[in-house]
Amino acid sequence: MNKTSPIAAFLLLPLLSSCSVFSGWGEPEIDHVSLPSPAEPLDIPENVSSVGWTWEAPDETSVVHVSPIPYGLSVSVSDGIVAVSGDAGEELWRYRRPGEDVTSTSVTPDGETIAVSYRSEEGSGEESGSSSPHEVVLLDSSTGEIRGTHVAEFVTMDIITDDIRSFRSVDERIGVVSNNSRFIYRENDDGGKDVVSLDLESGEELWSISPTPTDGNEDSVFVPRDAVVSRDVLILSTTFMDRSVESAADLDQRQDHTIALIGIDTETGSETWRHELEVEAPIEAQPFRLGVEQSSGMLTAVARGNDYHGEWILDPTTGETLTDEVFFAEDKNTVVGILEEAIVNVREISDGDEYEYSYVSLAGEVQQTATVNAPLERWEDSFILTLEDSIAWLDVNETGSSSWGQAQLVITDWNNEESRVIDLGVEVQRRPNNDGSMGNYAPIPTPVDMTLAPGALVIAEDLMAANGESRRLVGLVP
Repeated sequence: MNKTSPIAAFLLLPLLSSCSVFSGWGEPEIDHVSLPSPAEPLDIPENVSSVGWTWEAPDETSVVHVSPIPYGLSVSVSDGIVAVSGDAGEELWRYRRPGEDVTSTSVTPDGETIAVSYRSEEGSGEESGSSSPHEVVLLDSSTGEIRGTHVAEFVTMDIITDDIRSFRSVDERIGVVSNNSRFIYRENDDGGKDVVSLDLESGEELWSISPTPTDGNEDSVFVPRDAVVSRDVLILSTTFMDRSVESAADLDQRQDHTIALIGIDTETGSETWRHELEVEAPIEAQPFRLGVEQSSGMLTAVARGNDYHGEWILDPTTGETLTDEVFFAEDKNTVVGILEEAIVNVREISDGDEYEYSYVSLAGEVQQTATVNAPLERWEDSFILTLEDSIAWLDVNETGSSSWGQAQLVITDWNNEESRVIDLGVEVQRRPNNDGSMGNYAPIPTPVDMTLAPGALVIAEDLMAANGESRRLVGLVP
């Protein structure tokens, strides 16, 4: 067992501030290590050339989620948060509660605050619509210092329920966060939903709203769906449906209804803009796919259902449409990335032997193209991440319909169309059936395994671990 001398321990004290609270002589109840001064922010890489580092989750934990922060990445593990530098893969700070499960984590849009929550006591929480208390801890992302704590009631709603107006995007979670507040959905007395703003630090209610349809139809009920925040605007994806719709079977019937994007000022709760689409079709549980471009905050929203299609690329502050071109409805192209001033498409050419990437301006003009070989069938919209100077494709080295080999990252540069292969040292394993057998079950690793963060492109190592849990991260650097 290695021991640290008193002198060495003394020298380490200025580097890290740490606090551990023990329950008797057992495992520490809280393992908190912070920095005495803020970490240095890093640039988001425009290209990558090699594996720069690997990082392993603490013992008896797994990687739950990875989020970019200005200094690298916030790694949500099963019992807390670990901040990792993007350029070196080194731990910056941590806040963990060994033996406790995290119930939710979220990073504010400016990346400066991380919220993590734990169940504060045994709550009822079993029945849909009930609530249970959770302790919310706010952490400074640059140092790991605690900015505040409070206890909040989290509404427990299943994602799939018999309630057709369920809180689809709020499920035992902190909710959608802005820099200073968080937003949840709540039942109101009229049988509809309210959007509620709560102060991020204190939990105090700031405002609540329940938008009405533009036509003023009192028979329509407001049903909030997914939501995102960009540039201090809460963008709601919503459905206005007839109050007579009461069962899940009713949703499958063709009927007139309205789907809408609504921009809400996060500070005041006032509506700043709206885009609506009148639809005669079955009611979709997720009417829009929403995305926010990392650098500019530009919003994309795509609505696609039976017999209708709508898409918007918007300035989130004003709701102004930034392009009249249609990018997501073209059958020959698949959108694989959104940059600050461009859309990146991919399409199959040469009977599937090659694929062509296109860098297209918001005006619809092709700026650059790059052609890559495709010796095996590619999933066009999977495993692809766009950087400013290159395209990264996560090649799981498929050796058959139900097996994979060593994972590789194929980088294609925009300027010369040359591709290079980076060996990740990642073995892609099959995930077994529930009974432990392999059978014919062969799910595919998902694109969320790649994250572009300041300092590195980050990949979860155990893409198909037998237990479904990621343990290590691989960071690719310029």
